[in-house]
Amino acid sequence: MRETTASDNAATPAASDELVHADTLVLLFEQAFPALFHSFLVAGILCWALWGRVDSVKLLTWLGLLGVSTLIRLAVYLTYFRAKPVGRAVLAWERPYAVTLLLSALIWGVGAVWLMPQQESVEQFVILFFVAGLVGGSIFTYTAHRAMTICAMLAVLVPSTVWLFLQPGHITFGLGVAASTFMVGALRGTWVLSNAMQHSLLLGYELKQANLVADHMARTDELTAINNRRSFMELGEQTTRLCQRQAKPLSALLIDVDHFKNINDTHGHSAGDLVLQQVGALLAQQFRAADVCGRIGGEEFAVLLADTDPDTATALAEKLRRAVASASMAWQSQTLQVTVSIGVATHSGHLGTLLQRADAAMYKAKEGGRNRVIFHAEEGAAV
Repeated sequence: MRETTASDNAATPAASDELVHADTLVLLFEQAFPALFHSFLVAGILCWALWGRVDSVKLLTWLGLLGVSTLIRLAVYLTYFRAKPVGRAVLAWERPYAVTLLLSALIWGVGAVWLMPQQESVEQFVILFFVAGLVGGSIFTYTAHRAMTICAMLAVLVPSTVWLFLQPGHITFGLGVAASTFMVGALRGTWVLSNAMQHSLLLGYELKQANLVADHMARTDELTAINNRRSFMELGEQTTRLCQRQAKPLSALLIDVDHFKNINDTHGHSAGDLVLQQVGALLAQQFRAADVCGRIGGEEFAVLLADTDPDTATALAEKLRRAVASASMAWQSQTLQVTVSIGVATHSGHLGTLLQRADAAMYKAKEGGRNRVIFHAEEGAAV
């Protein structure tokens, strides 16, 4: 099984920011969906409260426009949920979401001014009360995305606040000051909450990435970048169970580098490390992604081949032996020629039994002169 490197799982800061941004959009779509209906419901209640006190044509026109914008936003939501984008693909949905949200917010903000009676009356207070409540709800609903929260809040609040300052009388002026103060406080609250959420999402993503890297390091042989013994055995057990359930043959290759001690003694441990790296690279190149490759100790490697019969496994082992023997490994001013002895076994039962038989065949190969492939038949005879 070809392994990814730790750097594949690690992300650059820019990539991390993109993925965190995508997560905020996912959270926004999930937590803000009910608000779509709440906004229209609140508008309906406001129209009911103002019915008979404000021009009914204005009320119905405003409610109709808000209904259309709600349907447009609903279409965006449903299309998004049907598409089920993941990762960076979510970012493409930011613009349609922002545009439709701003449209609804503007209908609320401008509509509130349009519905406002010219004379000071209780209806003005009712409309302002509903506007303030809507803004308060948006702070918590859209906090995941700071820019959208601020834009939606300003679109709802600014028209009413400006209208209040333009009206004569100290009461409306005082309401305008109160609305401005509320708006400043809401902006600060939005900033604080959004920063806290962004920080939390970023920490969560960084922790996830760190766990992925740590898990990869715990399962990967540092020298050869393939599975270590622990990971090989865990994946091997899974592969064994799969082959048992599907009644498929499972073959194993046990590979030992010939005269490895002599290489270390003659050329040094750095040369030995190079040999192990090259053999690990050849394993990754020669076998399928579904095959389980690993370094199980010192100069020993192993490969598990699911759904592979004895003849095919032996042929693959021979192909690997030839690839290693023909590889030229440059070391300083010299070229190292390396060979391997390979034991092959096929068994549909216990993984330990399979590896023991392949190991026995591998030792037969070494006893027979090395640089060869020996197959261990299931009944116990080496072939």
